[in-house]
Amino acid sequence: MQCPKCNSNNVNTQIVQTEGKTKKHGNGIGGNLNNAARGLTAMCTLGMSNLVWKKSKGNEKTSFKNETMCVCQNCGHSWKL
Repeated sequence: MQCPKCNSNNVNTQIVQTEGKTKKHGNGIGGNLNNAARGLTAMCTLGMSNLVWKKSKGNEKTSFKNETMCVCQNCGHSWKL
């Protein structure tokens, strides 16, 4: 592989993370019912049940986009492959 700027063969290739997106999904019916039951139980036990029973927060999924980048070791020019 040659550098398009200086035509050198001293080129390094790397895979670089360029983007990351996080999608957040809600609790659904089961999670909302769990949170309602948790609130009712907390009222009856004066909040002591909240020390043990945690709130449902939903799900998150993160996806990343990778790109291959080339860097010339002589002139420092970088480009996408």
